[in-house]
Order: sequence, then C-alpha cells, then structure tokens
Amino acid sequence: MNLTDAAMLLDVGPRTLRLAIDRGQIPADHPFADGPWIISRDALDGESAQTLKRRVSQVARRSAVPDLQQEDSLFSTT
Repeated sequence: MNLTDAAMLLDVGPRTLRLAIDRGQIPADHPFADGPWIISRDALDGESAQTLKRRVSQVARRSAVPDLQQEDSLFSTT
C-alpha cells in the first residue's frame, strides 16, 4: 500500500510514518524517485509499526509542521 493508506491504517500522520521509514524503523520501498512509497501489510503488522502507533497515541496530537495560516502574536517591546 502507499504511504497515505499505510498512515491511515496505523492512525498516524503520513509525515510521521515517512520519518519512521527514513530512520529505518519501518521497512518500505521507493522504487521510483517520483513514485509512491510501497509499504507491505506485514511491515505494518510488525512490532516496529505497532510501537510507533502506541508512541504516537500517547503524545499530544500536535502538528510536526507549524501552521502557516496561524497569526503571530505581537508583543509590546516598551
């Protein structure tokens, strides 16, 4: 399955899963530079993927990337 489907199955964000793949925690193939990641169902049923799922569910669900739509608070410097 692709990265998006695998992330939904694990109930984690696609970026979280991609970072785990980059760290070598979850095995995946990326056969073409512009193509999708291919992740096997067996890899998602494995202990590493389940550990990732548990770890993500235990922390507060905050975005790893700042929301660019959010306005900055300006504080007085006087």
